[in-house]
Amino acid sequence: MAPNYVVVDGSNLATEGRSLPSLTQLEEAVIAYQEEHTDVSMVVVVDATFEHRIAEAERPRLKEAELHGEVVAPPAGTIGRGDVFILKIADRQQAVVLSNDSFQEFHGDFPWLFDEGRLVGGKPVPGVGWIFTERTPVRGPKKRSSGQRPSAPVKPVKKLSVSRPDGSKPKVGDVLIPNATAKETKVRAYDLAKEFGIDTKALQQFATTHSVAIASHATALATEEADQLRVAYDEKKVRAYELAKELELDTKGLKALAKKVSIEIASHSSTLSEREMNSIRALHDRNHLIEEVKESLEIKPLRPQSEQRGRGGAAKGKGRGRNEPRLETSASNAKKSLADSRKAASTSKQKAAGAAAKKKSGSTAANQPLDFVAFLSSHKVGSKVAGDVVSFTSHGAMIDVELSEGTVFHCYVRTATLGDPPPQRARDALNKGERYKFVVKAIDAARRVAEVELAPKASQRKGKKA
Repeated sequence: MAPNYVVVDGSNLATEGRSLPSLTQLEEAVIAYQEEHTDVSMVVVVDATFEHRIAEAERPRLKEAELHGEVVAPPAGTIGRGDVFILKIADRQQAVVLSNDSFQEFHGDFPWLFDEGRLVGGKPVPGVGWIFTERTPVRGPKKRSSGQRPSAPVKPVKKLSVSRPDGSKPKVGDVLIPNATAKETKVRAYDLAKEFGIDTKALQQFATTHSVAIASHATALATEEADQLRVAYDEKKVRAYELAKELELDTKGLKALAKKVSIEIASHSSTLSEREMNSIRALHDRNHLIEEVKESLEIKPLRPQSEQRGRGGAAKGKGRGRNEPRLETSASNAKKSLADSRKAASTSKQKAAGAAAKKKSGSTAANQPLDFVAFLSSHKVGSKVAGDVVSFTSHGAMIDVELSEGTVFHCYVRTATLGDPPPQRARDALNKGERYKFVVKAIDAARRVAEVELAPKASQRKGKKA
């Protein structure tokens, strides 16, 4: 048949020959089909989780395509994911379906799938490009799924007989785990939390409200569970004025804060997704933390140059008041310095004892305040840093990140984050003196230290410390 309307199974074509979908591959397929059929109208349908499974760099293009109506997704919670949505559009428009799926569970409801020319498949051929051809759906094991009545009476199915590998028969109440031919893809809790931009504890609380159990950061979630949480997370909306109240900001301040993370807020009643709220919260907390550190330093502004005194005289244009002390001479300065040094020597033992007590109690900060502020100004949670392994601890390793020439910032990496499963010791995964790439995981303001985790192996370039 000569199609004039085509429904594209976007998630299917984007994943053809790949483990994860690619928006670029989907765009190439659509362009190639349009070049062969210039007179058709096309609509691309992707499932609700498509956005979370493509590369992060492709997500802005997907958003733009959705705004222009070039890509549509079924409503969240649609039974049958996006398949039934695709078939209903094609049924209403008498359209051709461009997909490599056979839609076996829907053969009884949409028998026209077996009509000539209603189903077209496509595959990318290296060095050639996309090749499209008409196809016939693969029939399912059930007669009803083919849309035809059986020619002979259906015989009753024999009771399933199950045996263990050792030949024994299971009893009522025994839990049987099927031996799957393909390993099911699992999603670790910490990876999903990173995707949402929250910590594991917040993810656990969110998952509990949606009947998904997460015991720890290393819990492996089934794909269905992860997709369920992704959809629920995207559906959660909050008004802008509620977030402004939480952060103790007015609407104008909230708009300015959101603009720094590329989020537009039209008015106080605008709705924000959970992802957008977490981005704004993270920036607000980071700014607040920097201000607290600056205040703790008690940095006072310098006196204006016009009020500074010159050598041996008063400020320009002003005389010394009656109660204003005279400027100290170099001799008096030297005398005062000598007295200060004697006082410092007499109290050195007390200072050493106080420092030892702080170290023993665990309250000693890992970095200087100014270094902590400098690190926060250029790094945030989720950013990548290159650091040298300088020492090992009982539960991890200390990492030095260079801030400027001769200045380093001390970070910490836990053994539990050095692999899946993690090694027994940090020295089994890291070599002292070598440089690795890390990702900032958390900021501990009390100890003025950053906790990092090892970046994926693909981005590692180890080298000896200079």
